[in-house]
Amino acid sequence: MGDLLRNVVPLLLLIALGYLLRRSGYFSGDEIQALTGFIGDFLVPCVIFNTIFDLEIRSEHLALSIGFFFLLLILLVLSWLVYRVLKLPWRSFIFFSCAFSFGLMGIPLFSATFGSEHMEYLVAMGIGHELFFALIYITSAKVLLRQESVTAASVLRNLASPLFLMVFASLILNLSGLNTVLAATTIGSCLLSVISQLASITMVLTMLVVGFKIQFLDKRRLGISVLFVLFRYFVTFTVGYGFKFLVLDRLVAPSVYFDHAFFLLLSQFGSTVLIIMVGKYCSREEMEISSNAFVINALVGILLYILYISLYPGLT
Repeated sequence: MGDLLRNVVPLLLLIALGYLLRRSGYFSGDEIQALTGFIGDFLVPCVIFNTIFDLEIRSEHLALSIGFFFLLLILLVLSWLVYRVLKLPWRSFIFFSCAFSFGLMGIPLFSATFGSEHMEYLVAMGIGHELFFALIYITSAKVLLRQESVTAASVLRNLASPLFLMVFASLILNLSGLNTVLAATTIGSCLLSVISQLASITMVLTMLVVGFKIQFLDKRRLGISVLFVLFRYFVTFTVGYGFKFLVLDRLVAPSVYFDHAFFLLLSQFGSTVLIIMVGKYCSREEMEISSNAFVINALVGILLYILYISLYPGLT
């Protein structure tokens, strides 16, 4: 328990500091939004690059990425069916349960608990998640929230993000054996050092951003936001663990790190991109419902993960 407290309490204190920075007006919302973009476009790709660069890549990593992709697709279809059957007025409901905060919460929480050396399963699922996000999630959101037509070219352009460029680069270097060659050169070692240093500040900045974003809008609609979160946890845990037991556990060798990474992803909040899109293309009421649900999910997700790692018998 002492190790758990030493790992988790600093995260909670950083979140509290981020909240105080917002209340004090030290940073503006636009500045935090820019910082969020910096984390997603630069820091998270550096963490993934570091993980894959020296990783002993196995077939189970690829299988896990593909399997997790299809789990998210199932969650999206189920959410759409519930939306249609119940004739719900909130289009954002469809997307609330089929995306997880892989970069913004998954990586910092997991690395704080286990260290970056055990992130292979988290990153494998994260790659499947980001592929789903780029190819399916964003495309579907554009069609259903913005009534925008999409083309194959526009979908493929989503793969040109900094995250995927770093994934592709690290995979090529790893599989070709050029990673050891690069690390042996002066320029290469300097470049790798910069990437490692950028990766090392991800957790601190992310927790500050999460704390800054803790803000409820119209509290009169909190009840609907709570229902969003309850549905999200019900469908993600029932369907998610059913899929894990039937499919993913057959693809991956038993591992405490896989178990923790899977629970962590399912417990955390969804996409910040969704909140931005809802704010632009949906009603103010729906934006407030989604934003409040995002905050509730963020707080509950952190508490659930703390509870999980404190009770799980296989902890380090």
